[in-house]
Amino acid sequence: MAQDAVALGRRVTRRFMPRGLRPKPSDLAAQMKVEVVLLEAPPLAQPLLRSEYTSTPPRITIYTDPINTLAVAIHANQRFDMMRCDLAELHIAHELFHHLESGQRFGPLTREELEAAAHSFAKELLGADFEPEELSGLLG
Repeated sequence: MAQDAVALGRRVTRRFMPRGLRPKPSDLAAQMKVEVVLLEAPPLAQPLLRSEYTSTPPRITIYTDPINTLAVAIHANQRFDMMRCDLAELHIAHELFHHLESGQRFGPLTREELEAAAHSFAKELLGADFEPEELSGLLG
């Protein structure tokens, strides 16, 4: 079932890549009227939270402190495949999938399958050379 979720993420991405051109996720968010907010720190109860989507009003919140911590971990682990990736844009792309999913309901998917599809969507939209779910492993 995880492969189906990954394929779903790829299919949804293709809707936003006319002629194979990759739009910037923050530009897509603006076109979709999804506000993107940058805050330094996540809620105290979730100190590792890097981003989140809320549907009312449509908003993606990017938490810069955890994103910056992740960037340091990427460099410390010499993950050259991740270094050229704009981490904020990657997280915006991931949350954009949740925005799309909230309006379209892609089927009876588990939370894990939705996350796999969101990771796949973000990877494809940015043309990342790594699996986005690997990022969390760098912080542990």
